[in-house]
Amino acid sequence: MLNRYTLTVILFLTTGISFAQIKGTYVYSAGVDAGTRTLTFNGSGFKDQSTGHVSDKYGEGSFRIDNDHLYLNYFKLEDKDSSTYKINTSNELYGYTRIFVQAFDGKTPMNGVQVALRDGEFNIVFAADSMSEGKTSLRVDKAEKIQYFTVDFIGYNRIIIPFSRFLQKRSDVFVDLKPQRNMIEPPRTEAYKVVKSDHNNLILINSQGREFLFTKGK
Repeated sequence: MLNRYTLTVILFLTTGISFAQIKGTYVYSAGVDAGTRTLTFNGSGFKDQSTGHVSDKYGEGSFRIDNDHLYLNYFKLEDKDSSTYKINTSNELYGYTRIFVQAFDGKTPMNGVQVALRDGEFNIVFAADSMSEGKTSLRVDKAEKIQYFTVDFIGYNRIIIPFSRFLQKRSDVFVDLKPQRNMIEPPRTEAYKVVKSDHNNLILINSQGREFLFTKGK
């Protein structure tokens, strides 16, 4: 019985050490013509580079391993080509949050722009599209899960604003979306369960249960 217990402890510690030593470059491919995602680990830092047909994404930050989970902490990076916005907010506080949005490409109103409310892991809680003249409006009565307000259109740089700027106020947001060249990942923390980590593969599962098989790169 003692030997079995000792073996179990050794195996557990070995797995923990293996996960803690994630380093080097790992590449994920979603299939032919679907683009790739490359994670590069060096010391306590990482870089995340995604390539696709519509745009490329880049992010970097720090990472840590805790209880066979990998946490990627994305830093806030400067984006010279980022979209811009202007917010007009009331000083009064209300029992709800109301956000009016109008989206433009330069001086041209943009219809079909996605306006979304997201949680702390950047999952969409609610979303609506801009309609005539690029306008849409959201009302939020319960905001416990909401952390971010985003404005998106394919091929353009995303707008990300902390939801706390709007909480219990009435706000008008005017957005000027700029075409994407290289999208910068927003600052946040992503958690993955580490299923396997060795010299050849890195298998991760995200918070939605999706599995990613990364193969070791050169």
